[in-house]
Amino acid sequence: MGTAVPASAHDMSKIGKANIVSAGIHHSGLIDTNSSLWMWGANYEGQLGNGGIGNGEDGIGKYQTIPVKVLDNVISVSSGENHTVAIKTDGSLWTWGGNYDGQLGNNSTKDSLVPVKVLDNVAAVSCGNNYTAAIKTDGSLWMWGNNNYGQLGKGVPGNSVIPVKVLDNVAAVSCGRWGHTAAIKTDGSLWMWGYNNNGELGNGGEGNQKTYTMEGIVSLQDVPIKVLDNVIAVSLGRLHTAAVKTDGSLWMWGDNDYGQLGNGSRKTSTVPVKVMDDVAAVGCGSSYTAAIKRDGSLWMWGDNGQGALGNGYVGNEKINQGRGDFPVQTLPAKLMDGVAAVSGGTLHTIIVKTDGSVWACGRSGELGNGSTSNSTDIYGYAMQTTPVKISTLTAKLK
Repeated sequence: MGTAVPASAHDMSKIGKANIVSAGIHHSGLIDTNSSLWMWGANYEGQLGNGGIGNGEDGIGKYQTIPVKVLDNVISVSSGENHTVAIKTDGSLWTWGGNYDGQLGNNSTKDSLVPVKVLDNVAAVSCGNNYTAAIKTDGSLWMWGNNNYGQLGKGVPGNSVIPVKVLDNVAAVSCGRWGHTAAIKTDGSLWMWGYNNNGELGNGGEGNQKTYTMEGIVSLQDVPIKVLDNVIAVSLGRLHTAAVKTDGSLWMWGDNDYGQLGNGSRKTSTVPVKVMDDVAAVGCGSSYTAAIKRDGSLWMWGDNGQGALGNGYVGNEKINQGRGDFPVQTLPAKLMDGVAAVSGGTLHTIIVKTDGSVWACGRSGELGNGSTSNSTDIYGYAMQTTPVKISTLTAKLK
């Protein structure tokens, strides 16, 4: 692909590529050179898997500002809103954290402060907002947890506390930060389902069902539909989607309030629009996007209100939502070179360089650097607006 190390991104679901780093809503996980899983950030519902302890506490619960070791022999990790999943080298799948929608898949709705085994023979996994998807080694896709918007793809309403089979011949899967899901089949076709009120499924905003929410009547798709061909990677944000085709072109669609589609506007697109060429990896944060080009350069765009773009808290536009101006970037902007992996959370970004060093930016307390920061956002929260090295970790790159 032109880089020393194959590039990857948060739950990018690139065919044949595992996740060595994953930023969730307020917590993160990373696999080191010894295949050990380290975690940090919010631990309010046990999402760090270390028994619910932390080195700090606020009005919500425990948090951990420096990485803690949780598991050995790990090959892939995914962080959701309040739960985490990991695949071990023997193919076993382990889950922990919040479980009120059954997102742990262990036939209960009780939180778990430590990892629990759920499945065997697992090849890939992705966490969404209180739901989970796993691909077994036979290519079958299994899903469980919240199903408010049909994101489990099972065609009938209701959550599931155990894994339910959805598709066969699946090579990669990605779950969104609100309620949509994407899967790449072995033939390179991209299939999507779930919440579609902002066109995040890329099919023109259509759905086979409607549901009532505080926003009014919204569209959803409760069974998979085909959207694109020749796709090798996909990543989902809160309300937007990014896909890389076999020719290295990057295509995006869905909500664009913060410029997260990278097409120079803030207008929603219900169909895929081409944004870049020569892309090796893409990762969506909740309302922003990160892409690694084939030359190892990292490009960022979208919401920069908490410094998650790492560019010094600047953008080509500003937005005011009642608390003051904050920057957004509606076009891709280069951040750094020599990047092997990236993961975008809600308010923070984790970056792995080709030497294995780990860097972070965005909302402080979620960065794993002991809560140091260089600024505050418009809400008064501490943030790190340029990447800072997490000196205790070296990521596993191969």
